[in-house]
Amino acid sequence: NCCFLNVGATQSGFVDVSSVSGFDFPDDGRSIARVDWDHDGDIDFWVANRNAPQVRFLRNEWDGNRSWLVLRLRGTTCNRDAIGARVEVVARNAPHQKSIKTLYAGDGFLSQSSKWVHFGLGEVRKIERVEVSWPGGEVETFTGVSVNHRYRLVQGRGEAAECPVARG
Repeated sequence: NCCFLNVGATQSGFVDVSSVSGFDFPDDGRSIARVDWDHDGDIDFWVANRNAPQVRFLRNEWDGNRSWLVLRLRGTTCNRDAIGARVEVVARNAPHQKSIKTLYAGDGFLSQSSKWVHFGLGEVRKIERVEVSWPGGEVETFTGVSVNHRYRLVQGRGEAAECPVARG
């Protein structure tokens, strides 16, 4: 198994961080699914292998002070899961700095990642707005969204409903 870090526009583009990330198992990996399993704002992984162990959980224990945002979309006039929706998160003090993601179904071989749309926002501390281009072409803007929170965005409602995590 290999893990590569995108280092941006440097000479190499990607750096192999398999051993320092904990991904360098001798497993015969077949699929990987991304999910914030422990609801701490970072992405964890479930890996399925052909050999033993057949399922492996890799918990991301990043302790850095980085911002994140997690969104769950629900379509009303488009498909209920909003598959195909394009989401833009615009930072308050840097409107040119946008994070853009598209909600996919079946995004991996033999796996399906979470339908929660996860944004790692780095140093961003305030969000200006979230724009959703719903399947079918309708564009909707949501404001009042804060970093380090989870929200449910329902097509046509125009407001983000916070989704607290039940701890127990």
